[in-house]
Amino acid sequence: MSILDQEEFVKLRLLKPKVDIKEVQVILDEVEAEAKRGNNVKSALIFAYANHLDLVKKNRDLFNLIGSILEKYTPKLGVENVIELILNSLS
Repeated sequence: MSILDQEEFVKLRLLKPKVDIKEVQVILDEVEAEAKRGNNVKSALIFAYANHLDLVKKNRDLFNLIGSILEKYTPKLGVENVIELILNSLS
């Protein structure tokens, strides 16, 4: 079974019509940059979400799901790979 068939990614694809991929990519780029600086994923998410609070509040379900995907799969796959899977699911 592919990782993209997991429940979280199926839910993410269902949110695809409501998403502006460019806005999501900007936030995910910040998460990746923070994670590379040595911050754990949770801290990187908090930092990036705080910088884009209005957008995150407007799309709370989407960003909660993205956060849970990052926290669950980053230890296994790495932050860059998980972000790529998220963006591919939303494209």
